[in-house]
This record gives sequence, structure tokens and C-alpha cells, in this order.
Amino acid sequence: MTPSKASVPYREQHGLRHLPEYMVWAHMKQRCYYKRDIGYHKYGGRGIGVCAVWRRSFTTFFRDMGPRPSARHTLERINNDKGYGPKNCRWATPSEQARNRRSSVYVTVKGERMLLIVACERFGVDYYKAHLRLRRGWSHERALEVA
Repeated sequence: MTPSKASVPYREQHGLRHLPEYMVWAHMKQRCYYKRDIGYHKYGGRGIGVCAVWRRSFTTFFRDMGPRPSARHTLERINNDKGYGPKNCRWATPSEQARNRRSSVYVTVKGERMLLIVACERFGVDYYKAHLRLRRGWSHERALEVA
């Protein structure tokens, strides 16, 4: 006896599996929900999930995100403590993603909060020198002095 159509889960028919964005979508879901995925502990294992509409529908994901600007762009969560969804995701280059990690260091200089790497570039200070100064307890402003 075959199951009734009502008991078969909805399968989206879109003909878009050939798009690179489809693999991005599939891998996003895999690292969040497949416990055997090598990255699961960094995503699903720490509570990162995919919003319900994206989880069910590639076409909704693709409509919200649009095509990747280039082959170098990957999916990035703007806030690394929140899940995947239209308000928390963007396409980013590897250098942009490198600046948005849980281990990123932020400083406040003259009332402006910014990444330490950005402050170092702005003030002409070696990143590793400034980072060491901060670890030694220096104030943000003093750690970014050129000397």
C-alpha cells in the first residue's frame, strides 16, 4: 500500500540544484542539524540553527540572499551568536569573514567601538604589538599609541 499524499512531506520542486547557492544552503543546514558533520560542534552543537522558512525552502533562501556576488563570497552570520536567517546573514569575502569571528577583539577609542585590527590600521600601530599591550592590561587608547 502506498502512502497518501497527505503523509508525504512537502518536497520543493525548483530545478535550481545546479546553482552554487544551493550547495551553500544545503551545507548550512547540514552543519546545524547533522551531528556527524565535522563542523556541527561549532554550529548546531552550540545552538545555531536555521530559521524555519529557510530550512524548508531553498527558493526562499535564494530570494532573500540573492546570488553570490562572486565565487569568493560565502555565507556569513553577522552576529555569530545568532542563527541563520534573512536579518543575520550576508555574502562576505574571506577577508571580511576573518574580521567577524567569535575571537575578534574590539576596542573603544574616542567613544567609537571598532575591531582592534581596524583601529591598528587607522592609527598605524602593529596589530600584534597592540594586542599584547591589551593583554598586559593597557587601556585601549594607550595600546594604540605609536611607540
